[in-house]
Amino acid sequence: MSVYPCIKDIYKTFLRVSSVRYSGLALSEVSPSPLSHDTVSRWLKSRCFRPKDL
Repeated sequence: MSVYPCIKDIYKTFLRVSSVRYSGLALSEVSPSPLSHDTVSRWLKSRCFRPKDL
């Protein structure tokens, strides 16, 4: 089980609809589930995504 909430789908949606602010803080502010910007940053740091993964 993942330490992080299931945020890959949220992150993918965020990237599609966000035109300016691509930050953990911006994602945490608009996320439908409670996420802190630190959680987003740790999650991104722990992953290595290729463009086709997103």
